[in-house]
Amino acid sequence: MDHPFFRHPSLLACGLLLPLCSAQAQTDEETGTIVVTATRTAQTVDDTLAPVTVLTRSDIERLRPTSVPDLLAGQPGIDVSSNGAFGKNTSISLRGTSAGQTLVLIDGIRAGSATSGTTALEYLPVDQIERIEIVRGPRASLYGADALGGVIQIFTRPGTGSGWQASVTGGSFGTWSGRAATRGEIGNTRYHLTVSGLASDGYDIQENGAPTSFGATTVEPDDDRYRNTALNFGVSHHLDNGVEFGAQALRAEGRTDYDGFPNRTDFVEQVISAHVGGELTETWYSRLTVGESRDETDNLANGSDFSTFDTRRQSASWQNDLSLPGEQLLTVGLDGWRDRVDSTTDFSEDRRDNWAVFAQDQIDLGRHQLILGLRRDDNEAFGTHTTGNATWGVALRENLRATASYGTAFKAPTFNDLYYPDEGFYAGNPDLDPETAQNMEVGLQYDLAQFTLNVNVFRNDIDDLIVFDAAKSTVSNIDQARIDGVESGLTYRSEEWRAHAALTALDTENRTTGAELPRRAELTGRIELDRIMGAYRLGTTLLAQDGRYDDAANTVSLAGYGRLDLRAEWLLMPQWALQVRIENVLDKDYQTAATYEQPGRAGYLTLSYRTP
Repeated sequence: MDHPFFRHPSLLACGLLLPLCSAQAQTDEETGTIVVTATRTAQTVDDTLAPVTVLTRSDIERLRPTSVPDLLAGQPGIDVSSNGAFGKNTSISLRGTSAGQTLVLIDGIRAGSATSGTTALEYLPVDQIERIEIVRGPRASLYGADALGGVIQIFTRPGTGSGWQASVTGGSFGTWSGRAATRGEIGNTRYHLTVSGLASDGYDIQENGAPTSFGATTVEPDDDRYRNTALNFGVSHHLDNGVEFGAQALRAEGRTDYDGFPNRTDFVEQVISAHVGGELTETWYSRLTVGESRDETDNLANGSDFSTFDTRRQSASWQNDLSLPGEQLLTVGLDGWRDRVDSTTDFSEDRRDNWAVFAQDQIDLGRHQLILGLRRDDNEAFGTHTTGNATWGVALRENLRATASYGTAFKAPTFNDLYYPDEGFYAGNPDLDPETAQNMEVGLQYDLAQFTLNVNVFRNDIDDLIVFDAAKSTVSNIDQARIDGVESGLTYRSEEWRAHAALTALDTENRTTGAELPRRAELTGRIELDRIMGAYRLGTTLLAQDGRYDDAANTVSLAGYGRLDLRAEWLLMPQWALQVRIENVLDKDYQTAATYEQPGRAGYLTLSYRTP
C-alpha cells in the first residue's frame, strides 16, 4: 500500500469519486460538440476515435480561470508546472512529454517560439478564447513536427450571432481585469472584436536565497507584477455559391516581473491568418489558409536592456477533403512554414523552411471505423522525415466502443538546439537529429443516457532525446525514454448538476539513466462539481497531484498537494451576472517548480453583462 495513490488522501478522494460521477453523466450538449483537431475535419466528440477533451466557452465562464494554464491543469493527460502565477514561465506536459513535444495551434496556425520550441500559454488571454481542443497521442501524420504528446488547439472568439458582452474582475494581489466584445452580421458578412486587459501586483514568487543545484536563488523580496492587454479581431464573408473567405488576428502584449538576472520580460504574442474555402464540387471541399505567428521577448535587468529574442513563423496550408464511394473521406494537402529569428544573440542560422505533403483516409465500415494517415516532411535543417498513424474503432455494443492505434512522431530541434553560439556554458549542435517516437494505445468509451466514461492505456517510446551534456557544454542525441500511462475521465450533465472527474496515472523513465522524467507527477486528479438552482450556481474544483522530481537526476523532489477552489454565481437578471470565486481555499503552500511558490488563498469577484 505504498503507492502514491494511497499516500495522498486528496488523490484517493479523486479516485473514489470517479465511480460516483459515473452514476450520472453527459447530455447531447456535450457529446454533440464539434471538434476538428483530431482529423483536421469536423466530427462530434463522441464520433472521433482519438482521445479528445474540449473546453468550451461555457466551461471558461463557469470556471473563470485567471490563465490558460490554470484552465488546463489536471485535465486528462495534462500536467502543468510553473514558476508562479500571473504570466510566469509555464511548462505544459501532455502525456508525460515535454512542453516542446506538444504542438500548439491558434486558429489553425502553428504558434510558439522557434528558439525555445515552446509556446508561452501563460501570455494568452483566457478572455479571448472560445474553446480549446486537446487531442492526446501523436498527430505528426497530420501536423508534422512536435506533436509527440498531442495537439492543443486554441480557438479565439468567433463572429457568430450579434450583441455586446463585457465583464470586469477584481481581487487578490491587486488584480484587475476587464473585457469588452462585440460581434454581428451584416448580410453575408460576419465580424467580431474583443479587447481585454489584466493587471496584477502579484506576489513574491521565489524563495529568497533558497539553495538550488546552481547555488542560491536571488534575494529580491518584492512583488512580481504582470500586465497584459490584448485585441482579437476577425471578419468573414460568404458568397452565394458557398465560398467563404476571411481574416482574423490575435495580439497580446505586456510585461512580467520575476526574480533573477534578468528580472523582467516585455512580450508580444501575435497570430494573424486569412483563409478562403468552399465546395468545388459536391464531393470536394478545398481550403487555403495562410498566416503568421510571432513570439517576441525583450528581457531587462533592473530596467536595462539585456537580451532580445524575436521569432516569427509564416505558414501556408492547402487542404482538400474528398468524399469517396464506400463511406470514405480522403483528406490530402500541403503544409509549409518558414521560421525566422531576430535576436541580440548571434545565431549561426536565422531562417529555415519546412514543406510537407500529407494524406488521411477515414473509412466507415458500419460497426468498424478505420483511419490511416501518412505524412512526409522536408526540413532544410535535418532533411526528410516520414510519419504515419493507424487507428481502428469497433462498436462492441450500442453504447460501448473500443479503439486501438499506433502512431509515429518526431520533434524538430529548435534554433537554440542547433545554432546557439558557443558562449562557454552552452552551445548548439548542428548535427542533431530529430527526436522520434512510437506510440501504441487502446481505449474504451461507454455512453449511457447522461454519462460518458473514457479510459485509455498507452505506451510512448521516445528515441534520440536531446539532452544537455555538461561535460561538453552542448546538447546531444543520447537518451531514450518510455512513458506508460492510463487516463480516465467521466462527465455528468443534467438540468441541475454538472460533474466531471479525470485521473491520469503515469510511469515515466529515462531508459538511459533509469531516472524518472522531471516535473511529471505519477498521479494527477481533477474533480469539478456544479449545482444549478434557478438563478444561482454553486461549484467546486479539486486539483490534486502526487509528488515529482524537479531535476533530471532525481535529486530534488517536490511534495504532492491538493488544492480546493470554490465558486458561486448569481444571475441578477437575464443580462447581468455576479460571480465570486475563492482559489486555494485551504491556503496550501505548494510548488510545481522548485523554489517557486504558487499563490495562497485568493478571492475574485466578477460582474458580467451580455445583450439578450
